[in-house]
Amino acid sequence: MEVDPHSTRRLAFEPDGDKHQHIDIANDLLESFDASTKNKLQETCFHIPEEWIPKVGMVFKTEDEAYDFYNRYAGKMGFSARKANRTLCNYTRETRFRKFCCFREGKRVLDKRRLNVKRPRPETRCGCMAEMKISRREDGFFHVIAFNEAHNHIIVSPTTAHMLRSQRKISKAQSAQAKMVDDSGMTPKASTESMAKCSDGCENVGFTSMDLNNNLPSCRTRNMKKGEAGGIIQYFQDMRLKDPSFVYAIQLDQAELVTNLFWADAQMIVDYGHFGDVVCFDTTCKTNNENRPFTLFVGVNNYKNLIIFGAALLYDETVDTFEWLFKTFIKTMGGKKPKTILTDDDAAMAKAINLVFPETHHRLCVWHMFQNTTKHLRCVIDNFEIFSKDFSSCVYDYENVDEFENAWESMINKYNLQENNWLRKLYNERHRWDLVFGRHSFSADISITLRNERMNGCLRKYLNIKHDLSRFLLHFEKVVADKRYEELKAEFAATQSMPTLTVQVEILKYVSRIYTPPIFSMFYNEVWQQLNCSIEEDHVVSETITEYIVSVSGKNRQYTVAFNSSDDSISCSCKKFDYIGILCGHALKVLDYRRIKMIPPRYILRRWTVDAKVTDIVTSCSSTISSDQSAKTIMRYREMYHLLIQIAKRAAPVEDAYKVVVETAEKLSKEVAECLKDMTFDLNSTAFNIGLQIIHTIPSLLQGTPGLEYANK
Repeated sequence: MEVDPHSTRRLAFEPDGDKHQHIDIANDLLESFDASTKNKLQETCFHIPEEWIPKVGMVFKTEDEAYDFYNRYAGKMGFSARKANRTLCNYTRETRFRKFCCFREGKRVLDKRRLNVKRPRPETRCGCMAEMKISRREDGFFHVIAFNEAHNHIIVSPTTAHMLRSQRKISKAQSAQAKMVDDSGMTPKASTESMAKCSDGCENVGFTSMDLNNNLPSCRTRNMKKGEAGGIIQYFQDMRLKDPSFVYAIQLDQAELVTNLFWADAQMIVDYGHFGDVVCFDTTCKTNNENRPFTLFVGVNNYKNLIIFGAALLYDETVDTFEWLFKTFIKTMGGKKPKTILTDDDAAMAKAINLVFPETHHRLCVWHMFQNTTKHLRCVIDNFEIFSKDFSSCVYDYENVDEFENAWESMINKYNLQENNWLRKLYNERHRWDLVFGRHSFSADISITLRNERMNGCLRKYLNIKHDLSRFLLHFEKVVADKRYEELKAEFAATQSMPTLTVQVEILKYVSRIYTPPIFSMFYNEVWQQLNCSIEEDHVVSETITEYIVSVSGKNRQYTVAFNSSDDSISCSCKKFDYIGILCGHALKVLDYRRIKMIPPRYILRRWTVDAKVTDIVTSCSSTISSDQSAKTIMRYREMYHLLIQIAKRAAPVEDAYKVVVETAEKLSKEVAECLKDMTFDLNSTAFNIGLQIIHTIPSLLQGTPGLEYANK
């Protein structure tokens, strides 16, 4: 039997009558109400379309259809609907009878424990009699057998109806939008406010920020059905599909369980090729409630911005774990080892570095040391305002060992810290952190950059300790994207403007076209410092080498600068070029004295220039992109991938367009396979891997099923 949705076929016992008779019946039932409540109900009834009001005898195909009809009526009337008791068939266990009622129907069951509750929940039940009952008949449909519209409480106004529980629903589209916003780092409240602006008011959104907050964990739970490890591996495979040069490594324990993870994308590998001479290994960030170390390999680019070379999730912080991680990192980077590595003070880490990086200078990161100082010397810092200045002076301001030793002893005595065990241990490690002992090793001024940028602060902007690991990785992507966008802005500014020169000095004109703005600013300061320098004496060391004693106005200190006339090489006792990579004012003074107006090319480090990244891709990341052909293959892959994505987006909403695209894609896939049939590939080559991905991605991409099975073959 064909039945229209919520059909109004009348049964024998259904009373006839028009809308006015309907209101008269309600009036009889509302005699006990006060006048204001009765008038409100009558006024609301007149504004509801006749076909939206339940009537005895209405027929519905399903129980859900009946509830949706009654709930819509409830929303228009101004109350919340609730599914009450039901009766099931003893044999089929299908619903035979169901009652829908007002959410204020009945009375709350008295619980003896309620007397011990400090803040009991507000009472919402008041014995309201409004209800609609349905019963399944022999025809298989649900018939309305009783309807009571009488309420004994105040109904809400249309402006607040969206707050009723049964009226608050999150559609699939809204849920998808909310998940995208949540992945970007916005709070549920901010997401709701954004939707409210688009919907012209909170009352038109259909739910509250609390509903959205409750919905998001369920979305996250669904995403983690495969388990934590499965979700992470899926993430890595997705990244590999988008970026064929994406590299990840997984270490398993004896039980074949995932313990440690490392990953790096193509841009990280290329960046390391350019700026991997100095690496800071940061383990101070913890991920989730399991407190697993989240580690970063960080460097400094030519704009003195922090860049990320790789990331890892570790099970623990043992020597074996660090040794595996460092070996994996170096293998990923084509065997290139850093000149200097900076870490926190950790014995296991130091031992692993000695095993894997025996030739690398291992320094303690000063930024980490200052963080530890605030923990161990909090009382001293709070009681003495100038302690931080004195401590910082010991780290940065002294250029010979005797000066440092005297300053350190003076600080210890001044603040009565002779018995402080942490400072005693720190002093014993002084050769690994103080600038006096580290001027011979290049550091790219990374400690200052770390203090200014605070990578942990960038991470905490996105990474919440409560996030599961899959969401943690998605948010980490945004950290990387933000850092790269900052670099892009710096590159744009450098190419579209030139530094303003207050004085037209030839050497400044020259370097302004070569150095990036931050490095030019540092060099500019050294040029001005040169004006405060004077040559006190000079003496000949050999036929080509002359030493000059340079003093600085206002400072009780002298520097020895050696100049070799055979090749215009120069060195200063301050070692600024050795550990930062730009000439100091003392050396510039001697060059000026020798009538050398241009910087010798050897003293312009390519890593600090605007063209630092203009190199052959092959040499910068040979481990992953082994030839020009591989690089071209990757570029072609990305172009085709983005093109197919755009086609899929345009065709997906229209069935006919979808069919055309799928048919064309299948035909194109066969033609590509035929074209490649007679060609010979190295089964391990990047080109072969990408070729397979292209063939199998075309139809699966357009049908919404990424061809991940080829990502790791």
